[in-house]
Amino acid sequence: MFTFREIETSDAEMILNWRASTRVAKYMKTEVAHGVQEQEQWIVNSRECADFYHWLIVYQEKPVGYISLNEYNPVVKTASWGFYIGEEEHAGLGGLVPPFFYRFCFSMLGIERIDAEMLYFNTSVIDLHQLHGYEFTPERDRILKKQGKRILLVAMSLSKVRFEEGKFNRFTADFPTSQWHKKTNSSPKEFSLEEVTGTENQIKALYQLLERREHSISHMQMPSLEKHRQFVQNHPYRKWWLVKVRDEWDGTVYLTKENSVGINLYKNDSLLLCKIIQEIKTANEPLPAISSVRPGFFYVNVAPQNIPLQNALADLGAKHTQNSYRI
Repeated sequence: MFTFREIETSDAEMILNWRASTRVAKYMKTEVAHGVQEQEQWIVNSRECADFYHWLIVYQEKPVGYISLNEYNPVVKTASWGFYIGEEEHAGLGGLVPPFFYRFCFSMLGIERIDAEMLYFNTSVIDLHQLHGYEFTPERDRILKKQGKRILLVAMSLSKVRFEEGKFNRFTADFPTSQWHKKTNSSPKEFSLEEVTGTENQIKALYQLLERREHSISHMQMPSLEKHRQFVQNHPYRKWWLVKVRDEWDGTVYLTKENSVGINLYKNDSLLLCKIIQEIKTANEPLPAISSVRPGFFYVNVAPQNIPLQNALADLGAKHTQNSYRI
């Protein structure tokens, strides 16, 4: 019924016209304010993105719509996506497209969970997602600002298990990726952890990192170097590591005796955060629970403005359990 082909620069004007149409733009999260030349360059640049790629939806040998893979994270095996039918006369075909893409993601990319979010009034797509096996994930709901208005984005997720158990798992199609020469700035082996033992070099490195920190929960002003030295040498944590990325100190991660995980990176890349948290969880077990003292699982306190860490934890399947307030 459908085929999917890689996008060429010659498709730029058609896609831009689709995207700018009132019917499509109404339900999009972003607005387009550029021309065909910028669209062509975007198509070229997309071929080197590690977490994004896209295709044209073709029906009866005619391009009728657009579909994209977004936020692809092979480490935690998650991704998000989006699509639309651009040709008005074929708008009714939209409900038939998603299962083909799901099969590609789960079978060919090794994804375990697909996330989606819709403007709250896009009820037809919300209903369609429920039909395909999606579940609501309200902890990922967020507010979008569009044309000066605040709009609720409803979050949903489809697991591989639910899709495999459903009646739409028989749909298959080829999604070519011959032009997807994805590049990434970070790979699983590009970071290392050095346990903090209190050497003078580590004290200086930790102090320099503290000066650069953007998101802080535990302190409001910089301590003196001497107070910092005492703090490091007293070593208040269960375990504590310096994080090195590409031969440079980039941050720290620690475990407390209350099973709290603290992580602070200068680059604050969501994919890198996922990798580090996974390594810490794999190499360490939480301490046994003590009533009213500590839970029997690891948890992370996150500064409200630290969006990359919030995204990383959501990708890892972490559950939002509470909000903390300073009074």
